[in-house]
Amino acid sequence: MQHHSARDELRGSLKIKHRALSRTAIAAASKDSRVTRTTGGMSRLTGRELPRADVTLGEDTVSVNLYIGVRWPSQITDVTESVHRTVEAALATMTGVHVHRVNVLVSDTTLDRSTRGPAHDVAADDVGAAAVVSPRPPTAGPAAMPVALVFGFALLAVAFVAGREFFVAQGHLDGSPWIADAVQWVSQLHWQGWMIASAVGSLVVGALFVYAGVKPRTRTHSGLGGPTPTVWATPTDIARLCSAAAQSTRGVVDAHTVVTRKKIEVRVERDRAVSLDSADAAVRAALGPVLSVAAGGRRLTMQHSVSQPTRVS
Repeated sequence: MQHHSARDELRGSLKIKHRALSRTAIAAASKDSRVTRTTGGMSRLTGRELPRADVTLGEDTVSVNLYIGVRWPSQITDVTESVHRTVEAALATMTGVHVHRVNVLVSDTTLDRSTRGPAHDVAADDVGAAAVVSPRPPTAGPAAMPVALVFGFALLAVAFVAGREFFVAQGHLDGSPWIADAVQWVSQLHWQGWMIASAVGSLVVGALFVYAGVKPRTRTHSGLGGPTPTVWATPTDIARLCSAAAQSTRGVVDAHTVVTRKKIEVRVERDRAVSLDSADAAVRAALGPVLSVAAGGRRLTMQHSVSQPTRVS
């Protein structure tokens, strides 16, 4: 007599579509009260609904790029960590698929009206609607900071000399007056060759000081999510997001990203069994959701290399 287990008697297969995984991730993220929900209208037409999940499904693994909005004020790191844990647990429990990676990207922030005071509410009612003011992007320190330090130390030196002159004039300090000696030395000067170099040097230093004073500060971050962003990321953060998305692609062994002001260069090391065309198309598809919010006008370039087998001696 042959015995057949219950598993052997089952016929058919189980297939989970991207849409089901996406809805599972969105539902799990929406459980957090600090996560906002943006639906309908232009958000639906432009595909900018939040929360939004882009799923990359491998042979037996799944990777998710989850875009969320956060209520202000909330600690963004706490929200993203909580959402990451909830989504990963929901996908693993409800679908049984191995979760390779969950990337949580904060694409929007919304003011929590419950945090407003009575005075603010009255003012808002008077004007009818609160004006939306775009926050200023993060920038580097002002270029005039070294100039300010130089002038600050120069003023301290002038104050020291003035104080010494006062004590010398009052007879509380022995010594010759520095200001009188300096004026007498200048009055006795005549034209000499070194004055040309001194004049040219003064002109150059003065021009540098003026340039440092009017030079705009360099932006250190890129806005995420559109023309009026409320969340910014450094080039290093964008590079990590791109590398993570590329590495989640099937057949990619390793990925490294370099982000400059004008381009995003992704260097992909693929498995020998995967063709160049298929690997390139898969990586570009995986990078699409990240670049849609983080590219910032940069162009994408890709370099492919084949993974070399490890030799065991």
